[in-house]
Amino acid sequence: MRSTVSGMSGPVGGFPGMGETPEGALSDAEVARLEEALEGATLLGAELEPTYRVLALTLETEPGRTPWERPEDRRIQLLASPVSTMLVALTREDEHGTRELLTFEQEQLVDVVVALDAPQLTGQLFGRGEPRPGEWAPRFSLQGRSSAPNGTSRTIRIEVVASDLRFGLFARFDDVEVRDPEGATLRLPS
Repeated sequence: MRSTVSGMSGPVGGFPGMGETPEGALSDAEVARLEEALEGATLLGAELEPTYRVLALTLETEPGRTPWERPEDRRIQLLASPVSTMLVALTREDEHGTRELLTFEQEQLVDVVVALDAPQLTGQLFGRGEPRPGEWAPRFSLQGRSSAPNGTSRTIRIEVVASDLRFGLFARFDDVEVRDPEGATLRLPS
């Protein structure tokens, strides 16, 4: 199976057997360096592959922030797996500050993120807690939880505002990989 999140290709489902750590999985120290490298990155796409429990985020990094960037193409794909929890809220805020929850199906996640028109990421991404009930909206636009025992050691939390839309995505997972637009694994230097 191949993914085409925001024009990037690569084997999203190309992980070893369930429960095995992907060969390109980052260490805790590398994830901390990745957090720094992603400061100010633009969110271009998001897709969940439920069979392999992989969340794929397509990001464009800021110039000079990563050791492997190519000037002509700064896009990367961040793969989080196995995902045990995914919570997404999309709301529209009116002129009185009232938030309307917009619901969608998991297959529409790609289109929802594209509609946000490339928002810039701000704040801490990794290691934040699950949103409290009602924090983003009265309920979630999209939610999924696995009963599998793995996928619980790391988290990612993205919160962006685009025009009158607010988008929040939270995922709990074990391993994170970074790939280039052709699907090759990228490592952060030690």
